[in-house]
Amino acid sequence: MPALEIPRATEYLQWLEERLSEKTLRHTLSVAGTMRALAGKAGIERVPAITAGLLHDCCKNMTPDALLATAESYGIPIHDLQRRTPKLLHGPVAAEEVKRQLGVDDEDVYEAIYWHTTGRPGLGRVGQALYLADFCEPFRAIPEATECRRILETHGFDAALLYAARNIVAHVREKHDMDPTTEAFLEWLESEERWS
Repeated sequence: MPALEIPRATEYLQWLEERLSEKTLRHTLSVAGTMRALAGKAGIERVPAITAGLLHDCCKNMTPDALLATAESYGIPIHDLQRRTPKLLHGPVAAEEVKRQLGVDDEDVYEAIYWHTTGRPGLGRVGQALYLADFCEPFRAIPEATECRRILETHGFDAALLYAARNIVAHVREKHDMDPTTEAFLEWLESEERWS
């Protein structure tokens, strides 16, 4: 287990152990460790970074029906693609669960968890880091994740984030219906002056 170095880490882990499969919990701990490592590179504080990483997938193992019902009960807007593919709601539902059940009221953590699957234009730095960490944490064995980790080490955070976003969009275009927010996030990243 990575050194989490956040208040309430034991409480969060016990809560997650009740909700998640062993595989999802392993991924979650790896993302939290990656967020810890990314904090300095992304210019963000460690506590919100690690907290977002640890809690981001707390609803990953909910059934599609449960995700839809919970989203509706929380008043989360649901678009047609999410109705057809309820697993896309695991980020928004998780953000609400973390806020309502654990009392985590950090807006950066909420935003990061809410948008970690799709990204969005204007996403804050904690959210950007979570999007990247979710893609390239060490248990992701796909070649693209390995390459992303190499880019992170050689070219830095922003280059790795752009690489991850481009790969996610290419993968989704090939396999699934595209959430327009995901494409808009990539367009926003590519339009930022920092890429020129």
